[in-house]
Amino acid sequence: MNGAQRLPLDEPVRQALSAATEFLRSARDENGWWNDYEVRGPGQFWATAFVGASLAELPEGPARAAAAGAWRLLRGSRGPTDGWGYCPKVPGDADITSWVLRLAEALGEDDDPRAGEGYRFVAAHLQPDDGVSSYLPETAQPFLERVAPRWDAWYASHPCVTAAAAGLRGLPVRARLLDRLRRIQRPDGAWPAYWWPDREYPTALAAEALTAGRPAPPSPYARHAARWAARRIGPDGAVRTAQEPRGSAFATAFALRAVTAGGGAATADAGHRAVRYLTDSQRADGSWHPSAWCRVPGPTERDPDARERWERGRSGKAALGSLVLDNNALYTTASVVAALARAGAAVAPPAPRRPDHAPRA
Repeated sequence: MNGAQRLPLDEPVRQALSAATEFLRSARDENGWWNDYEVRGPGQFWATAFVGASLAELPEGPARAAAAGAWRLLRGSRGPTDGWGYCPKVPGDADITSWVLRLAEALGEDDDPRAGEGYRFVAAHLQPDDGVSSYLPETAQPFLERVAPRWDAWYASHPCVTAAAAGLRGLPVRARLLDRLRRIQRPDGAWPAYWWPDREYPTALAAEALTAGRPAPPSPYARHAARWAARRIGPDGAVRTAQEPRGSAFATAFALRAVTAGGGAATADAGHRAVRYLTDSQRADGSWHPSAWCRVPGPTERDPDARERWERGRSGKAALGSLVLDNNALYTTASVVAALARAGAAVAPPAPRRPDHAPRA
């Protein structure tokens, strides 16, 4: 969080975080897992890693206890070199494994042997362009070839996966990922995405990765990203997207994270508006309206932004070429929790780290 601006959290924001935490804690299944989306069944590992990492942004208490429970479940699942994937039946991928590791780092568990295996798994997905792919042929091909013979696009590097992995302090190839992010930032200040139609997601993660560990002021790349994100935040504080023209809590949350990472007085007002919109749009049960649309490009579709039409809500093999939504609102709600936590004084201090696990440049 070095170099990032903090927005003061007033009592309504604290109450919103408390209600959201209770919603998420109560949404676990009987075994303690979070389940959301519906592609190859529910995304059990995916949702549990992301929700756990988001709750771990909060100080000690119920949220951190739930995050620790998520780490214990994930730690005990899969083989030692398999990484983590969408769900138990799907091969491991670098994106979801990165979110498991982000959870471990937030809890100070990154020296655990299982975390070490995860770092090696993600590092193996480094591509010649210094980006990180979602899948490797040697691990995913037997599964994916049941659907189609070629998956070139899924084996290529993806900016959104690279941005998620670049936030890992203990990743040995992190410096190369940061260099990649610097090279591919768009002229407008945003980063592109492969799996997400909303660029707020990769932009926030890239800006945070490039700012982490830096003394103030933040990275110029992060400042450029913050200005782009501030322009995306409307007068009422909402980010409007093609999928959510009335306002997307998911996109707004990640725009707020980008503004927070980039700092600066010029974007502070937009950050305040986003905070107010998010607190005002929380539902009675503590959740936010689901708006975390994820896209599933075809196996040879390298530029999903070029596709003009996306179907919605398909699953299984038919999910290719489709947008899928977090119907249980877990991904959206967790995104808002993490954004509000990072924006204000409720951010927990960094977990203690052993000297031999010092952050890598």
